[in-house]
Amino acid sequence: MPNGESRNWVRLQITLETFHALYGKWPTTIRLYPFFIDGLKKKLSPKDFQTLQSKIKLVPDQENPFLCYDADGNQFDYAHGGNSVPKEKSSVKAIDWLGINEPDYYD
Repeated sequence: MPNGESRNWVRLQITLETFHALYGKWPTTIRLYPFFIDGLKKKLSPKDFQTLQSKIKLVPDQENPFLCYDADGNQFDYAHGGNSVPKEKSSVKAIDWLGINEPDYYD
């Protein structure tokens, strides 16, 4: 896992992909650090940020970042989800589902 600026981007992808692997669908909402949401606004093009928000609701949450869920009550919490992570990696990628360009990070 990168330790620089891109670590939260990697966590976002892991959280989304793990939710999908567990439930066979994508979450509708994800809680993220407020500064990370602001960073995404700067790193992504306006069109890509709008596309991201059309796919998943971004909720600022300093206390519970990288917690995602859907309307059916399914959820995955990156911080507490080590035991529920599937052993096999999914070939489904969050970046493909989101339909956006990966932001440029320099670390």
